[in-house]
Parts: sequence; structure tokens; C-alpha cells
Amino acid sequence: MNIMLKRCLIICATMVMMFSSVLTAYAQSNNLAREMSVKEYKSEGFVGVKASPRGQLISTITLQLSNEGYRTLGIYSEILCHQDMKSIKMSITLQRLVDGQWKRYNSKTFEWSSDDYDNLSIATASYNVGLLPAGDYRLSTAYVVYSLDGSLHESKTVTSPTKTVN
Repeated sequence: MNIMLKRCLIICATMVMMFSSVLTAYAQSNNLAREMSVKEYKSEGFVGVKASPRGQLISTITLQLSNEGYRTLGIYSEILCHQDMKSIKMSITLQRLVDGQWKRYNSKTFEWSSDDYDNLSIATASYNVGLLPAGDYRLSTAYVVYSLDGSLHESKTVTSPTKTVN
């Protein structure tokens, strides 16, 4: 009787280990589907990133930080969606490296609504920030899109490479 109980426990333990490894593998493959394909680019005049989230609603995100002259940075952000959206929100934050930590220096939020546009599948924001103190800067931008029927929404955050202002 004691031998039968040990065999039963061993079989149960083996089955639990098999099923837990299957669940772990499923979770890992699901997380891989959520990753973005990201390409960073740098030159003397600008830095940027092009991200393809492979999302259900968001197709491509472009973010660029450019040197526009004496202590001025140009900021460019664009989002392209697979289909027309009900609304698109974009929150752009210019960060400055201070004592080894990124601190918010400037931020702006933009919102587009399908009430104002016939076809809302792309949104672009572009502006300059001037009179910057010397240092290292980067952009961190959050995007949120809502489908036309309101049943789906998707959000992504993208951070640009560092740009130095002398």
C-alpha cells in the first residue's frame, strides 16, 4: 500500500511539472508577441527612433530630436495606425540628464479626434524648444489610440536616443 501511494505521488508530481512548463512556455510566447521592432538612428544633427509595435491598432511610431541651432532642439513625433481612429493622444516629454538621472524638462500633450478629421489614421506633432542649458536630452513619448467604435484601445511608450546640446 505504501509503494502504491509513493507511485501515485510521483505520477502526480510529474504531471504538475509537465503542465507548469507548458503554461510557462505559453506565457513567454505571448509576451514575445507584444515586443516592438525598434530602429534607432543617430547623426551629427539629429537622433531618432522608428518603432513598429506590431499592434492591433498602431502600425508605426517615429520620434526625432534634432539640433536646430544655438541651444534649440526640434521635436518631431508621428504615429501611423492600421485604420481610422476615434481619437489619438500623444504626450511628449523632453528629459534632461541631471546628476545621472533623467528629469522632465518640458512636456506637451496633443489630442486628435475623428470629429475634427475625415480620416484619422495618422497624427504628427512638431515644435522647437529653445534656450536650453548645455547637457544631454532625450524624448519619452506615450501614445494612446482608440478605435472608431470605442471597443479597442492601444498604448505604447517610446524613448529616443540621447542628443547633446553644447
